[in-house]
Formats: sequence, structure tokens, C-alpha cells
Amino acid sequence: MEISDGLAVQIDQQADSVDKLYEGMQAIEAKILEAKAKKDQMVARARTAQSTQKVNDMLGGMTGKTSMDAFSRMEEKVEALEAAAEVSAEMGAVGGNLLPGSAGSDLEKQFKMLEGSQSVDDELRKMKVLLGGSSEDPASSPGSPKAEPKSAVDDELEKLKKEAGL
Repeated sequence: MEISDGLAVQIDQQADSVDKLYEGMQAIEAKILEAKAKKDQMVARARTAQSTQKVNDMLGGMTGKTSMDAFSRMEEKVEALEAAAEVSAEMGAVGGNLLPGSAGSDLEKQFKMLEGSQSVDDELRKMKVLLGGSSEDPASSPGSPKAEPKSAVDDELEKLKKEAGL
């Protein structure tokens, strides 16, 4: 009987130990599941950070701070391309196939040819004679009634020279 009572006490102690081990095992399994969930979360965060960095690097390469700046630059580029296409179409309709300002364009050749000759000045004198009846500079005769049209011609010529970069 004594041995039986001693064994019963040991069985109870062993049952308590088994229960504690089972609870400990469940706690360890919960921590393992939690660690796996954290690992998956960290992997997802790392991938998101890498994707965000790539996007920011691409946008940063376009020298802008915000995505709206990037869209503005994209819109400007598209508008510039559309304008170039329109000019190209107009130049093609006129008979040329080069854009203004390109080295071989007819317009550029004409400006270079005019730049090296006195024909522009001769042409201006002829226009002054036709408008004012005199070939002298309008600045020299400010009281002349014809001075205003001559000044407009000079202004227009200066404007054309500035646009052509002369």
C-alpha cells in the first residue's frame, strides 16, 4: 500500500511535469509562429522598401522632388515633341525636311548667307527709301513725319536678328 501511495504521488508529479512540458511546448510553438510571421512581415517590408527606393531613384534621376514634377516634365516633353512634329510637318509642306536651327536647314543657310553680306542693310535702305523717301537713318531726323514707320522697320529687323541669334 505504501509503495502504491508513493507511486501515485510520483504519477501525480509526473502528470504535472508532463502538463508543464506540454504548456511550454505550446508556448514555444506560439513563439515560433510569431517569429515566422515577423520574418514574413520583414521580408515584405524589405521588398516594399526596395521597390520604393527604385521608384524614387527613377524619379530622382529626372531631377524632381515629387511625382507631380515628374508629370509636369513629362507633359512638357510631350508638348515639345508635338511642337517639333508640327513644325516638321509644316516644313515638309513648304518643301524643306529639316527643322529650323539644324545645320542643314534652308532657313539657317539663308541667315548665314545674309549675315555675311550687306544685302540686309541694302534691303533696309531700299525699304526706308520706299517708306520715307530718304535713305538716312530715322534717328537723325526725329521730326520727320515718316520717322515712325522707319522705326517700326528697324524694330522688326532687330527682333528678327535676336530671334535668329545674330
